[in-house]
Amino acid sequence: MRSWMLEAPQMHLPGGVQEQFRGVLEELNPQLLPECLPRWVFLEWLARGGWLLHGSACGDLTLFEPRTPHDLSPDEFSKRTGVFAASDGLWALMYALRDRSRVRRMLNSALQVWEGNRWSRMRYFLSFAPQDPAVTDGRSLLAPGFVYVLPPDGFEQMPPYEWPGVGRVREPHWVNPNPVKPLLCVPVSPADFPLPVRVHDATRVVALSQTDPWGFPWLSENGA
Repeated sequence: MRSWMLEAPQMHLPGGVQEQFRGVLEELNPQLLPECLPRWVFLEWLARGGWLLHGSACGDLTLFEPRTPHDLSPDEFSKRTGVFAASDGLWALMYALRDRSRVRRMLNSALQVWEGNRWSRMRYFLSFAPQDPAVTDGRSLLAPGFVYVLPPDGFEQMPPYEWPGVGRVREPHWVNPNPVKPLLCVPVSPADFPLPVRVHDATRVVALSQTDPWGFPWLSENGA
């Protein structure tokens, strides 16, 4: 496993929690979520149940319209015009918790690697390029946000592909060319994200991504 790839903690559901989760879905009321668990556990439970997730800083969205993202990755799927969503709770949280007022760019990934007879557990990376170069603590660039629950109808998953130096990978990355109405909006906070957050220099990464498109995440010699 590459040094920048991190695995999430194992998800453990105490007795009765799944019933509470089902109640949240039935009532469409996130206030019914148990306070004892971070929200990423509920989001991952939703993803495993077939729902898709979309992270945002805005909590009042009633319809997602197709858009064309600005994306540095070499694949064409990530540049398509559509509504993007994730079948993974932590990946959606990365978009929800980014403090857009203080973050210039974001580098992130969520992927599984083919290990010969099965897909690995999901592996992650998250790094922010701060507006203020004096900021060195990536977690300080997280802010409260929202994760929307979307129905899977009309979405297409990104096909597995070969990543030079890594192998065959697949991402929990989905797109729908049509507008999508969310089912539920879940408020989230930095405390809900269980992984480290790096920082990087945006200018350096943009330059490296142009000369070495498969070199993600373009870490410097000291690992930053």
